[in-house]
Amino acid sequence: MKCCIALLLLASPHISLGSEKVIVYTQYDSPPFWSADSGLSHELVRELSARSKNRYQFEIQITPRKRIDLILEDPHWQGLIPWSSPSWFQDANQQRYLWSAPLFRDADLVISHAPLDYTGPYSLHGKVLGGILGHRYSELEADIAAGKIIRDDAPNQPSNLKKLRSQRVDVIFIPNSSWGELRLKSPEQIRSLWVASQVRNTYERRILLSPNNPELARYVQATVLDLAKDQKWQQKIAPYHFSNQAAH
Repeated sequence: MKCCIALLLLASPHISLGSEKVIVYTQYDSPPFWSADSGLSHELVRELSARSKNRYQFEIQITPRKRIDLILEDPHWQGLIPWSSPSWFQDANQQRYLWSAPLFRDADLVISHAPLDYTGPYSLHGKVLGGILGHRYSELEADIAAGKIIRDDAPNQPSNLKKLRSQRVDVIFIPNSSWGELRLKSPEQIRSLWVASQVRNTYERRILLSPNNPELARYVQATVLDLAKDQKWQQKIAPYHFSNQAAH
């Protein structure tokens, strides 16, 4: 993937000329979050736009993680970043940025082409880890720097999965939400792969919000709380909630 692929999607065909445009930055360019005309990002943007009653026009922009980091360095940045976790942005205490309530709970599964009893970083010593360019694996950084784990990056998750299937890397991490989508729609891509019984980590996916537009932030935060009580929305995201049995 090039340094930045901008794919803009009008959130609603009924946009008022007076609507405020809001860029929705997301690094997720594969299911369940993104496909050409569907996915959770599309669904979320439609809900945010429709519930604003044409006050806001939300547009998706697929943006690599490294580019997102550069955007956040601008103290005047505007927009929002869905499907994020505070710990990924050095904001575990949620003091640096504004955050929504959780959208759903997810986990990183440990996927390998041969059986692997994963219990933590030591389990990956001597292995080639397929990483995603721009992603941080904080608990592994020391071992990677020491050469105990070899990191070999791919530009995105589909490319990383191909490298694992061809045994160019030994192990990768895949979100449980994405793994469930692969099992349902592309089982041939994962048939020969192994899922460790222990996950790498669990986390809550939220929306990261710019502090430079408090009114927009309040709207998005309130809307996420409303969605938590909306039966139709909850049915859409229910398949992606992580439970200890979800991956097996």
